[in-house]
Amino acid sequence: MRNVFRATLTTILFFFFAAIAWAQPSAVPASNATSEGQPGFLVIQEDVLIPLIGQPEYYFHMASKDFARGDRIKAAAEIRAGAAMVKFEAARHDATNKTGLEDAAKHLDDLAAGVATGTVKSPKELSDAFFRADVALARHYHQMAEASVAQNQHEKTGYWLEGSADSLDDGAEWSGHKLEAGGKATVNGARSLGRKLEGGAEWTGDEVKKAVSDLGSEIESLGGRT
Repeated sequence: MRNVFRATLTTILFFFFAAIAWAQPSAVPASNATSEGQPGFLVIQEDVLIPLIGQPEYYFHMASKDFARGDRIKAAAEIRAGAAMVKFEAARHDATNKTGLEDAAKHLDDLAAGVATGTVKSPKELSDAFFRADVALARHYHQMAEASVAQNQHEKTGYWLEGSADSLDDGAEWSGHKLEAGGKATVNGARSLGRKLEGGAEWTGDEVKKAVSDLGSEIESLGGRT
C-alpha cells in the first residue's frame, strides 16, 4: 500500500483528469508522447504519473471495506476510481499489455455497476476482479521494467520492478493463495532491488536480469489462476 501522499495525489489527479474528460471524451494520458496540439489527446509528463504506480490497490482495499460495511454506492465509486487508474496505465503510449489492462478495467467498471445496483452480493466477486486487475498490472509493470532495462534507464527500472512486485503480492492476497516461500523471496528481492535502483545504491547487471526473469516467472505462475 502506498503512502498517504501518493493516495492524495492520486485523488487530485483523478478528479483533474475526470474534469478534462468531460470536455474531451477521448482524452488519453500518455508518457513521453508526441501528440501535443492534437485534439482528443492529453499529454502528461511521465514523472507526474510515476507516483501513481500501484495506486489502484488503494481503491481496491477501500472498496472492499466499504462493501463489507454495506455502503454499496461508496464501494462502487472506489471501484470506478481503481478502474480509472488502470486505464491511465493502459493509456501510456509504450504500454505493451494494453489489452490486458483494458479488459481488467472494463471488468472493474462492470463490477462497479453491479455493486451499485445490488446485483453483486459476494465479496468474492470483488476479490476476483481485483486479482485479475493486479495480475494485469503486474505484467504491465514487469514489461515496462524490461523495456527500461534495455534502455539503461535504471531509476525507472526500479519504479517498475517495485510496482510489479507489489501488484503480484497484492494479486496473490486477493486470490486467497499466498505466495510460497520461493515466490515471496522473489517478490521481496525484486522490491528491494527496485528501491536500490531508485535510490542509487550499488547493484549489478546480473542481479537486475535475474530479478526481472524470476519475477516474470512468478507473474505467469499466478496469472495461470485467472
